[in-house]
Amino acid sequence: GTLGWAKTLCEGIIRIGIFVCYILLVSLMPDIRRTFEYHGAEHKTIACYEAGVPLTPENAKNYTRFHARCGTSFIFVMLILSVLIFSLPFVPWDNIWLRYAIKLPLMPIICGLGFEFIAYAGKHDNILTKVLSAPGLWMQRVTTREPDEKQLEIAITALKASMPDEFDRSEVDAIVAASKPESDDEDDDDGEDDEENDD
Repeated sequence: GTLGWAKTLCEGIIRIGIFVCYILLVSLMPDIRRTFEYHGAEHKTIACYEAGVPLTPENAKNYTRFHARCGTSFIFVMLILSVLIFSLPFVPWDNIWLRYAIKLPLMPIICGLGFEFIAYAGKHDNILTKVLSAPGLWMQRVTTREPDEKQLEIAITALKASMPDEFDRSEVDAIVAASKPESDDEDDDDGEDDEENDD
């Protein structure tokens, strides 16, 4: 009908509201807040790497924890695109089954467009990217927190481990070995002593 676009807009606003409320609520949980700190560490590490600066916690902490290619931004772009596409005349409201039959095959298209936009936004800075990225970047104020240096070190190690062609694997192994708790080694020694006693 003629009010289909308005219904789709209301539907989109409700979806965004549910998503924002959910994120705000779970962010109150201590474990999730810590997860968001690691999320911030990931973004700072990526920003430091993309700037061509040596990957150290001291360098990474100086970079922003907001990133245009974040999954949070991707979700918001998907929601915005779904409102625009589902408002088109060929997506009817008068037949709910036909509406869902049309919406389902459109979802991969929306996902693809959203992915391409996120990739584009990460490399270009213009009015379009700023407008469509703004909600996601704002939401990252909730989904990312300022990390400590230990979290930055973990994020840097994870990045290096995921890029074996650029970073020496032995360097990653050395960092992991150095961060291994001493209690683990002690437990292993105790286990060996117990086996000897049993013999």
